[in-house]
Amino acid sequence: MYLVHVRLRAPEGAEFPEVTGERVRRVARPAEGVEHVVVRLHAPAGPVLGVYVLAEGLHQAEARAAAVCRRALAEIPAFRDWTLAAAEAPLVDAFWEWA
Repeated sequence: MYLVHVRLRAPEGAEFPEVTGERVRRVARPAEGVEHVVVRLHAPAGPVLGVYVLAEGLHQAEARAAAVCRRALAEIPAFRDWTLAAAEAPLVDAFWEWA
């Protein structure tokens, strides 16, 4: 399972809509492997959706998370005019280098 951070870009002056991660997850298709979505409103670069995806590799996970979030932006009216800025796995802390 991979965690993919999907950064969203708001239209000028917009607040993040009252949309839950569960609502975003519901637009995923079964074959996309999305297990869970969390919303982090106050990330340094703006709102982030944390998408947990089952996939065979990182690139597939990022592509699936991006596809699901683009669909959510298109299908959920509260996201009108929002755009996807990036869909990337977060960097892992140096802890893993010596663990």
